[in-house]
Amino acid sequence: MLPLEELYRRIDSSYSQAAEQVGFSCHGCDGEKCCTVDLTLHTFVETAYLLKGVEMLEPRQRFDVIQRSMVVLAAKSDDPAGPGYRNAPCVLNVNGLCSVYDYRPMICRLAGIPHQFRRPDGTTREAGGCPRYEAEILPLYPHLRIDRTPFYRDMAEIEIKAVRTAGRRAPSRTIAEIIANEVSSEA
Repeated sequence: MLPLEELYRRIDSSYSQAAEQVGFSCHGCDGEKCCTVDLTLHTFVETAYLLKGVEMLEPRQRFDVIQRSMVVLAAKSDDPAGPGYRNAPCVLNVNGLCSVYDYRPMICRLAGIPHQFRRPDGTTREAGGCPRYEAEILPLYPHLRIDRTPFYRDMAEIEIKAVRTAGRRAPSRTIAEIIANEVSSEA
């Protein structure tokens, strides 16, 4: 198992335990609040893994994802603060489901449940969950938070190795930008 796959397995396990503990599920959600158009990847390893998932899609699905990416990027170019861009879901979200679910990035794996993390300077940051969690679960479990700190540290270690190999850092890009620029449109 690749180090990234092992990290994802641990993240999924932690998330599942927290969700089961409080009875939270994303089932039936359209994903438009968590699966946003501007989710940005900052690492080589996650970009490569996501692209592997996109390349495994059926040709027609891959073509559709590329087309949605182009539409989203055109909307961003026209008006980055406008509804055509700001209200668009992730280009991989099809009918409320991620089309590359097994290859989704860490940020997607952790969405929905409140979290905290300790920064290198020792300060702790906290953030809430998705609107559904905030309305249905938070009143009953106000203190539940997933600690993302070990996941961020492990991701940093994995990425440092990739950066050393590549000799440069990964450009920060949205999922739509990655797909539009790197996925073959053969369908």
